[in-house]
Amino acid sequence: MLRKFLLIPICYFLLPFSLSGQEEQEKGFYVTKGKGFEFHFFDDAYLLQVDFRGQFRASFTDFEKFPDPNEDFPESGTTLAINRARIKIGGHVFKPYYTFYFEQDLVGGNLLDFRAQLEKLPYLKLRVGQWKVRYTRERVISSGKQQGLDRSILNRVFTIDRQQGVSLFGNIDGGSAANFSYWASALTGTGRGGSTVDGNNLMYMLRLQWNPNGEVLGWSGSDLENHERFVSSIALAGVTNQSRYTSFSTSGGGQLFGFEDGETDQYKIDQFLFETAFKCRGWSWHQEFHIKRIDDTVNFEQTTLIGNFFQLGYFPAHAITNFPDKMEFYGRYAVYDPDDGLENDLNSEYTLGLNWFFKGHKNKLTLEYSFLEFDQFVPEFESGHRVRLQWDVSIF
Repeated sequence: MLRKFLLIPICYFLLPFSLSGQEEQEKGFYVTKGKGFEFHFFDDAYLLQVDFRGQFRASFTDFEKFPDPNEDFPESGTTLAINRARIKIGGHVFKPYYTFYFEQDLVGGNLLDFRAQLEKLPYLKLRVGQWKVRYTRERVISSGKQQGLDRSILNRVFTIDRQQGVSLFGNIDGGSAANFSYWASALTGTGRGGSTVDGNNLMYMLRLQWNPNGEVLGWSGSDLENHERFVSSIALAGVTNQSRYTSFSTSGGGQLFGFEDGETDQYKIDQFLFETAFKCRGWSWHQEFHIKRIDDTVNFEQTTLIGNFFQLGYFPAHAITNFPDKMEFYGRYAVYDPDDGLENDLNSEYTLGLNWFFKGHKNKLTLEYSFLEFDQFVPEFESGHRVRLQWDVSIF
């Protein structure tokens, strides 16, 4: 299966060469390094980029992952693991604005992304396929470009993760503060690998983002670019969906703690997001406020979940002479209420960490400490400490 997925984009890309072998030499071919190996064909009419990435993690913790009694997780102790291993293939065909991207998980064997885009007009672009929906900044930022070792405890609860569908998006630049980005998507709403709509209800997502400094803030953590000017974003987003699922992850559709396996169209979900972020002179800020309402149309119950997190990072070399310029400190506080109709059930995260960037996000070492409190679950999971060390490296 993995071989099949790898061959699809490669064969598609090489098809023109099999049809015109003599022209290949005449038109030119060369290889460079950029986003991995970059293969240029026919005077750059075709571009193929291939990259690999791995995460190697050592950890000591009271519990290793989100303590949901519906999931299996290892006992407390020390672990050494290949946390992620990915192959990424992208590029363009015919023209630079006909682009595609493919990503395969080599550990779990899952096809993560497979999408094609038409990006000729900056204010009106088209995407089809499967990808991480542009809903929350935290989830959209790649695991290889995060500031922290992992995403916050809110991510699993509020993300809509990867979906299959179609999206219109773009950036409208009216000059200075009149700069806006938007994403409007119609999706199957059944998660990664879900090509069939549950019942007759599509998932709809709309994200509106104001870029008040006239520049779009990139999808990455930490101010590695050392922005001299303040660059920020303020976003509002909403999602509506009706399916058998209450949560989504890399594994596809699933259920949050306390929700039974659903029937077709059992759960009507409406979500809202308010988000802010900025970078400037070594400082980076990221905040998200979430509301999620789940209507159980079979048991006639309604649950509202509320969450918020704040994350701040800084490179002290900007203020302290002779301080290592490759070192960054960061902190995060996250909290969510799994049911605003109940009391004493808050779940919280307190995290402190440091990054050492050997080559930006392409090669970095992260040391992180977290204290986690889960009042929602059974007593043995109420709180715990987590210390983790991770080396994240890409081949290029």
